[in-house]
Amino acid sequence: MASAKRAKIREEVLQELYSYHLVEKGRKAMIPKTWEEMNPEKFFALEYLAENRLIRFQSEGSHYMAKITAQGIAALKKKKAAAAQAVS
Repeated sequence: MASAKRAKIREEVLQELYSYHLVEKGRKAMIPKTWEEMNPEKFFALEYLAENRLIRFQSEGSHYMAKITAQGIAALKKKKAAAAQAVS
């Protein structure tokens, strides 16, 4: 898969976790372990984001738990600000 497409998937996953964070008042998102096989690109995105400390991602029983970090929120806001500035 092209690196630009992987970067887009990572950005989408980070945005999904941020939205979850806002709606669920900071709770962790539960991700089934079957994602590893059913959607490997999204799973790789979660691993990448965790390695770069943009999310916390850990195994808990039959599922994974993921939560965006302060660094992840800052990265999203920085990217949105840069995109808004590029448009104007």
